[in-house]
Amino acid sequence: MLPPKTHPRWKALVLGKVKGPFSLLATQFFITRVTTRARIDSSAENIEQLIDQAYSFFSKNEALARNDIRAIFEPEVR
Repeated sequence: MLPPKTHPRWKALVLGKVKGPFSLLATQFFITRVTTRARIDSSAENIEQLIDQAYSFFSKNEALARNDIRAIFEPEVR
């Protein structure tokens, strides 16, 4: 189950502060795309849109991206 969009790791992810390794190639491409867009436009509105896109991407691909989701959200638990 994915954390809510308000979880601080979503923002860190789209800002490029969360580094892989990501095992799914689609995740790697997606993260590159959203972090590039965040660098181009770091307005609060754009960051919120990118978080929405990230949440949607991982929701749709939750089964395939399980390991990548763990890589994003579990480091704080360790």
